Amino acid sequence: MDDTLRQRLALYEAMDDTPDGVVDFVREELERLEPQFDVTEESAGALTAHLIAALGRMIRRDPDIDPPGDTVYREVVTHFPSAVADAAAVSTRAEERLGVPLSSIEQQYLSLHLGTLALTSTKEQS
Repeated sequence: MDDTLRQRLALYEAMDDTPDGVVDFVREELERLEPQFDVTEESAGALTAHLIAALGRMIRRDPDIDPPGDTVYREVVTHFPSAVADAAAVSTRAEERLGVPLSSIEQQYLSLHLGTLALTSTKEQS
């Protein structure tokens, strides 16, 4: 994880409206991705922001957001089909750790982010 992404996490952690435990959870999820992907501000900044916001919405029980566009969603998950299962696994860990799962719509967005990360930032395996 690069310093800029660490700074992003620190900013969210300092915000009063970020629920307790969310930034730590997201940090651990990013660290979980690091062996396989280049996890940087450029590659994972949007994923980070969305996951923190999504978890906050789930904890506050805010209404769901609109789903992602079907065409874009299908395109990404066609190229990286395990992104759907990976997003579901994050949701399960969130429920275990924070007491709330991600909604199906939030899981779709997370699938998009994870698929994009895989398509653009996969590390070379030697």
